[in-house]
Amino acid sequence: MRFIQYINIIFALFFLLSGSVVRAQTALGELLIVEQASWSFGDIAEDGGTVEHTFSFVNNSSKPVVILEVMTGCGCTTASYSRKPILKGERGEVKVVFNPMNMPGRFNKAASVLTSLSSQPLIFKLEGNVIPRKKSVQEEYPFDLGDGVRIAVNYHDFAYVGRGEKREERIGIINTSSRSATLKLLPKQTSGLLNVVCPETLRAGERAELIVRYAVDKGSGHYGTLNDVYGFAVNGREARAILSTTAIAVDSYDRTIDDISLPRCELSKKIVKFGDTKRGKIVADATAYISNDGENDLIIRVVEWQSEAMKCSLKAGDVIPAGERRELRFTFDSGVCDYGVWVDRVKIITNDPVRPMDSIRLTAIVVE
Repeated sequence: MRFIQYINIIFALFFLLSGSVVRAQTALGELLIVEQASWSFGDIAEDGGTVEHTFSFVNNSSKPVVILEVMTGCGCTTASYSRKPILKGERGEVKVVFNPMNMPGRFNKAASVLTSLSSQPLIFKLEGNVIPRKKSVQEEYPFDLGDGVRIAVNYHDFAYVGRGEKREERIGIINTSSRSATLKLLPKQTSGLLNVVCPETLRAGERAELIVRYAVDKGSGHYGTLNDVYGFAVNGREARAILSTTAIAVDSYDRTIDDISLPRCELSKKIVKFGDTKRGKIVADATAYISNDGENDLIIRVVEWQSEAMKCSLKAGDVIPAGERRELRFTFDSGVCDYGVWVDRVKIITNDPVRPMDSIRLTAIVVE
């Protein structure tokens, strides 16, 4: 029964967005009379502290009503209420509190009130606009490079970068000190496809930007994961903070130009479990398949994994014709692993323009 109540609450919150909950609210309205189902706080300051509103309803039924639970669905919104029975003609109240900190912009929140009267909850809505507070320099630029120099971000995921495309991100950097600072990039790990433009000098108090750009040549045969790591030297001293980026190089595709008959990659499994495996034993699994549900050849661009303990039968250059499928055979050598849980992930990059990368998670437990 408890599970069913939770399901009802979740569905009520979901259908609130589409208006479908109005029917349930109307049905309850004959027994629980809601005086005001929504409230707008208007403009509130992000750093102005919490705001609250008390919603109420009148018990118009013939028996006492108890508020069983109130769900808000967000940590920024909490509710308080009494579990004391609400007699016929009496008023029940739910106080909803909203914390605007770190929630700038428009907001729409809901409180779902489950009572002993019905499995359908009452829905109370809150809305308003949070005026952003002025952030400190440390909040805007949380990563310290030393000597007063700070950057806003130390990691960025570019997702997919197609051949012939460029993807760029600008990262803020500031010198909070009272004197100029010199900067130098220190390559730690490079794919050869990332270009970072960094100012050589920052004046006292100056704000600037790092330009971080991936570019994959149209004729490049490079596919798969790109990882780059750069360190910084500030006034000749290496900083502890680093900048790391990642991307996945794939085929570019233009629907207005390219053939509308597309390949479509489908994996029969998302996880393969070898289970308990004795140390030193080699086991295989061939229960997963890769299928081409499209109308053109599916070309495997690259297959990636991390562990030396695993091998996969699929390889770069393999072609799966339209409508066909191929067995995936994974081999696990527990002899090169430590005892305990072993996990790896096989990434398969193809010429499927909708989902260029898909993956299968592999697990095992190495035992005596």
